[in-house]
Amino acid sequence: MDGLIVSSRYGIYKVYCDGLLYSCKPRGTFRKNKLSPIVGDYVTFNENEFVIEEIKERKTVLNRPKVANIDQLLIVFSIVEPEFSYYLAFKYLTYANKFGLDAKIIVTKIDKSGVSQSKIDEIKETFNKLGIKVYFVSNKKGDGLEEVKELFKNKISSLLGQSGVGKSSLLNAIDPSYQRNEGEYSFALGRGKHETKETILLPYEGGYIADTPGFSSLDLELYKEDIAKFFPTFAERSTKCFYTDCLHISEPKCEIKQALENHMIPQIAYDSYLKLSADAVSYIRRYK
Repeated sequence: MDGLIVSSRYGIYKVYCDGLLYSCKPRGTFRKNKLSPIVGDYVTFNENEFVIEEIKERKTVLNRPKVANIDQLLIVFSIVEPEFSYYLAFKYLTYANKFGLDAKIIVTKIDKSGVSQSKIDEIKETFNKLGIKVYFVSNKKGDGLEEVKELFKNKISSLLGQSGVGKSSLLNAIDPSYQRNEGEYSFALGRGKHETKETILLPYEGGYIADTPGFSSLDLELYKEDIAKFFPTFAERSTKCFYTDCLHISEPKCEIKQALENHMIPQIAYDSYLKLSADAVSYIRRYK
């Protein structure tokens, strides 16, 4: 029988097939071939022995969170608690581009006291200039929720974001029957608390939403040349750079820097790029 892995825990995989869930273990040959089933995998399993026998070819696979065959990545931030970070936003968008995934940004907690409309407009304008859609929601009051719900219809989507930004609260607002555990923000630690412990696919309007564990940091594992390639909108513009391996920092005749001077690329975006590039190493150093 063929099915979809919707969750896994302690080596047991929940496989959904024809309205039923089967608890299955993988064949030992997977471990021998250094291959493991992951959430989002389409598999063939033996319904009598409850064993996964085959993993179908994956359309996409994301390393963190570990999930396969998603159509889009919804990057969740809070506008406060924790404070919205342009650097992290561009870091996660670069990460999505690395895996060839369509990505959008959802900003939560807009109902918190002290949140100004000017801050919301600034974030919206910054990303809209780069063709990146941003959605603003209040999980408690429901503001912006209907527009966000449309994003999930008939698609397999994965949420990505730090602990405490409101991923589980967002899911509960979308469908209260999910009853996802909601974390709190720790002012002492300056970050959220981990509540979601595993990746799980939740059915929604002809598709699935992957609720994933939050994290405090995400390593891109990219080289400087990769950052230059996968940073939002840089790939299209860099074809006009004088040097094919342009890093868009000190090279002459750089289309990226020209776009920055012409205010086509926001300064905050370029500053984030410089920071990401500074944190990475080059291909040349890789072999030393």
